[in-house]
Amino acid sequence: MIPEPIIQRRPVRPDLEQTCLAHGLTPLQARIASARLQPDDPLEAILFPKLRQLQPLSQLHHADCAGRLIADACQNQAHIAVATDYDADGVTAAWVIREALLRHFGHPPECLSVFLNRRANGYGLNDTLVDEILARHRQTPIALVITADQGGCDEPRIARLKAAGITVVVTDHHQLDQAGPPPSADCVVNPQKSACHYDPAIAGCMVAFLVMNQVRRELINRGWLPADAPSLKDLLPKVALGTIADSVSLKSPNNRAVVRAGLQAINRLQHPVWQAVQRFSRTRSWMDAEFIAFEVATRINAASRVNDVNLALSFLSAQTVDDALIHLKALDKDNQYRKQQQQDLLRQAHKQAKAQVKAARHTLCVVLQGTPGIQGIIAQRIGEHYGRPTVAFTDLQDGTLAGSGRGIVPQLDLNEAFRAMQAAAPQLFLSLGGHAGAAGCMIPKDQVTQFHSLLEEAVRQQLGDTPAQPMLLTDGTLLPGQLHPGLIEEINALSPYGQGWPAPLFDNHFEVISAKTVGAEQSHLSLVLRLPNHGRPFPAIYFNGQSPGEPLRFAPGQTLRAVYRPTLSTFAGRQQFQLRIQWAKATES
Repeated sequence: MIPEPIIQRRPVRPDLEQTCLAHGLTPLQARIASARLQPDDPLEAILFPKLRQLQPLSQLHHADCAGRLIADACQNQAHIAVATDYDADGVTAAWVIREALLRHFGHPPECLSVFLNRRANGYGLNDTLVDEILARHRQTPIALVITADQGGCDEPRIARLKAAGITVVVTDHHQLDQAGPPPSADCVVNPQKSACHYDPAIAGCMVAFLVMNQVRRELINRGWLPADAPSLKDLLPKVALGTIADSVSLKSPNNRAVVRAGLQAINRLQHPVWQAVQRFSRTRSWMDAEFIAFEVATRINAASRVNDVNLALSFLSAQTVDDALIHLKALDKDNQYRKQQQQDLLRQAHKQAKAQVKAARHTLCVVLQGTPGIQGIIAQRIGEHYGRPTVAFTDLQDGTLAGSGRGIVPQLDLNEAFRAMQAAAPQLFLSLGGHAGAAGCMIPKDQVTQFHSLLEEAVRQQLGDTPAQPMLLTDGTLLPGQLHPGLIEEINALSPYGQGWPAPLFDNHFEVISAKTVGAEQSHLSLVLRLPNHGRPFPAIYFNGQSPGEPLRFAPGQTLRAVYRPTLSTFAGRQQFQLRIQWAKATES
């Protein structure tokens, strides 16, 4: 039986609420903000993020070393290879480095190669990617390899590059192996290093952006660039995209400043890519972090899941609206295919997960037969549905499984759990990496039973013996006078929302005026609701709120309790105030 979520109001600290009011926030804004803040948080930087509040480059350990090595290659017009991960963070990092080198620093295009990893080859700077780099090196000697969003745990592969006489600069943001940074690298820039004093919550594309800023400083100091050389601020929209896509903390002042500045630039629509996105999505609304995550990042990630990740880089690099639209439509086609494959994989996953829930498992571990690359989405959906940490594997048909895990429970550090499992069984993982909330790995197929047993134990060590139960944290109820379009602007003043700074959810009882199923699978509910004893109706949408083929969950005249977000929906060029239901249940009163 699927556990019903616990609905709990976020605790509000009165002292922080008063501080927020003193900073000019409205009572509702103060309530929302104070429920997300701690007494020692840098309140000004979180509530009013600005680029001038970014940490200084001097706090990013070895950024100066990386700047010198890359500047050397630029001055010598040497061949540089950029090797990045395949997800949206990695692709945006590749774009940032390439744009900085070519457009800002004048590096010759023929002296630059970009190598994007592929999901099928596993995580990190794997041997297949190194093989490709070395094959190019034999044709055209490569002087320098810059990694981005990977490399921090890839000493054996970096040693191969060094043995070939190539200088290696690693830029990464993932947690390091217990042995520390890879010793064969000439320079490692990673905020996870113990010697680094920079914010460890930044994304891989942000690390790449900061390193390129250091290169710019170095080239100016050497006289290679003029003192008034343009800043790299025009790269910020793609840095914001990668930061949003990688689900790093948006409570981090550095991330908040970059994402807010990037979104402001995106919404000025001065670049063909964003003009194409607006035209394709037919939106007139402000493109916020949620929009970028679901309308742009998902399509970029779809390329690496079902097709060629280079298509995503071509989209980001488009110089005309027409070219951007061509690439975006191709990415959307990949995303539609991904959705079709996802439905079959979800059916497989649900069947396995139900049996594991019945067996009182604290965690879920499913093995899927189908398209590789979608397992992360499956892990998220299954984990949220059953309220348990989940790892979904895809059978690669070569004796190995590619897995993606989601922590689901806020208190769980999944990456730490994987490391504990690795310590207990050193031969279990062929590769692994990730963050507290999301981690990935590859394992031998015949080790999946041991994997699940070790996962259960590692999660118990962190959470105790009681199985995780889903929980929805809300910001309380809203009064009738607060439910109007102006509420959206009031809430959005505290944006960007995301990991670590979640968008507000509210909890009210409503009377059902009408209900019907919508969507291709008839799995969504379109509702009209009103507050009890108040006549004003509100349209509402409950995505995945209905099981296909089963009787309609809600009927006119019923009262339901709903956890929801107020939103503005756009349809046929018109906007309307709408409630987006996160969870709902019929009540007796």
